[in-house]
Amino acid sequence: MTLELYTELKNEINARVDMYTNVLNSFAKNASGMVEVTPEFRVAKTNFEIAFKELQTINKSASKEIMKAYRLANRFKK
Repeated sequence: MTLELYTELKNEINARVDMYTNVLNSFAKNASGMVEVTPEFRVAKTNFEIAFKELQTINKSASKEIMKAYRLANRFKK
């Protein structure tokens, strides 16, 4: 895996994780901070879990050299 491929895949997956996070956060919470589990919530939660698992997999499969190069390339982009 090259740094360019890793960056492209990671950015695409991160965008999906962020999108699903926003969808999950849009559900109304009750007084104790819990969300009522509806079919729409389950679909959103499942999609989030799939995207997050993909992110974990790509991070696990990348070598230490690629991870270090990615960190250095994105160090000052915040």
